[in-house]
Amino acid sequence: MVKGTWRFDVGDAITESTNCRLSCPDGGEQQYRVVAVDGTPSETVTVVADADASPVARCIPLDPEGRVQHLVTGDLTNDGRQGFVVRYAKGGTVRFAAHAADGTHLWMFDTHLPEEGGWDGSMHHVPFLAWDLNADGRTEVAFHSYPSAYPTDRYATAIDGECYTVVDGETGEVVDQVPWPGVESRVMMTVGHLDGLDEPASVIVLNETYGDVVLTALDGSGGHVKWRVEQHRGAGHNLDVADIDEDGIQEVICGGCCYNGDGSLRWEAETFGHTDISKPARICPDRKGLQIWYAVEKDNPGVYLVDNNGTTLWKEPFEHAHYGWVTRHAPGVPGLHPHAAEDGRSKQHHHFPVFLPDGTHWLDLTDWQRKNFVPIHWDEGDEVVFIIRKEDKRVVRLTDTGEIEDLPEGDLPAAAEYGRNLACVDVLGDFRENIVCVDPIGHNLLVLANPAVTSRRGRSPIDDFAYRHDRSQLGSGYYIYLSPPITTV
Repeated sequence: MVKGTWRFDVGDAITESTNCRLSCPDGGEQQYRVVAVDGTPSETVTVVADADASPVARCIPLDPEGRVQHLVTGDLTNDGRQGFVVRYAKGGTVRFAAHAADGTHLWMFDTHLPEEGGWDGSMHHVPFLAWDLNADGRTEVAFHSYPSAYPTDRYATAIDGECYTVVDGETGEVVDQVPWPGVESRVMMTVGHLDGLDEPASVIVLNETYGDVVLTALDGSGGHVKWRVEQHRGAGHNLDVADIDEDGIQEVICGGCCYNGDGSLRWEAETFGHTDISKPARICPDRKGLQIWYAVEKDNPGVYLVDNNGTTLWKEPFEHAHYGWVTRHAPGVPGLHPHAAEDGRSKQHHHFPVFLPDGTHWLDLTDWQRKNFVPIHWDEGDEVVFIIRKEDKRVVRLTDTGEIEDLPEGDLPAAAEYGRNLACVDVLGDFRENIVCVDPIGHNLLVLANPAVTSRRGRSPIDDFAYRHDRSQLGSGYYIYLSPPITTV
């Protein structure tokens, strides 16, 4: 390895972008650091100067015998840098592996729970998250576990001895362990500041999905039960927590019901069934507080936009509302533009609209687009672009006429998977998001960064509390992508 010190002359100070491109003085493997004006150095980066250009910014070895399903990011080493917690199956049980931002392996935990369960034989019965739960300034990782060999090879309903487990994000040492409040294999778990954003967090566990459900709030300091609510109304594939009225206290949204931080019912939306999607967001910027976007299956199916008082602002009946995201699509149109698919049971009902905040359509995606697109803020534009997740894997832009345009330097590693196992989140500190994904062939966790030089500056959205909180939900249920705040200047 070539080691040494070079001072690169980049001309004037970089004030119009967040990156630049330099030519290495020699070939081979070299180490670099960037020193800020105040003398603060960056981490050391190893590059192979004569290798082909690549979007791979991190390549972290994973257990070659493990099958990964989902990951979360968090400040595991408490130094402001985002590390990674990977959920994987090995030897028939669900395990977790934690890695620091630079890829250093921190710890492994075997939950002893069988890998098969959840909705579809997957690992959704073992939700997990990374957050500072007890306000001690350190990140903890919370999940579901069992203390010894599990008596069955498939998870159905809970048995005595199952635990809600909290470990230190850096060391993996157990911080809290109390009885698991769930019963069914269909469970979700979300962190929320139910007593105020400056108070210790709570963890809310949702038991069941389609029928009657039970919500349990656990205190972040110790894990004792704060409240439990029985809800005689279906829920969804995710559990939402957000400060919908922006008073500094977060609320819990479970299907069509909203609860205050103390567990009391705040409101109940109009009658509809199981929510395949729910997402609180500032969709209508001219309205006070947040709105909640629903895609509803079963009873009164369709898409609904509800205000922070539970009142329906508009709705569109669907035969079978299914999947989607909430992003900025349409240039020049303020707010967010939700997408939902009418995964029709008949040929007469089969369309995939992108909605504007007033309920009108921007355009309809094609069947191929809605099945292959994964949204991400990969470039410097304010609008979302898309990963094509299968076959010719690359990043593209969707025009307002529905055409696909390739992005410069948008090719992605072909061996990586870009489905539900990935995270679209800024972990490296640029205002553009990274793709955190898994290469199951090389058994690596990859962090991809857009190599194109920007023409704008911006701060990282990871500095925004609501963005960090939203991405904390990557390891529970079916995460619904939400656009980050606009942070460019």
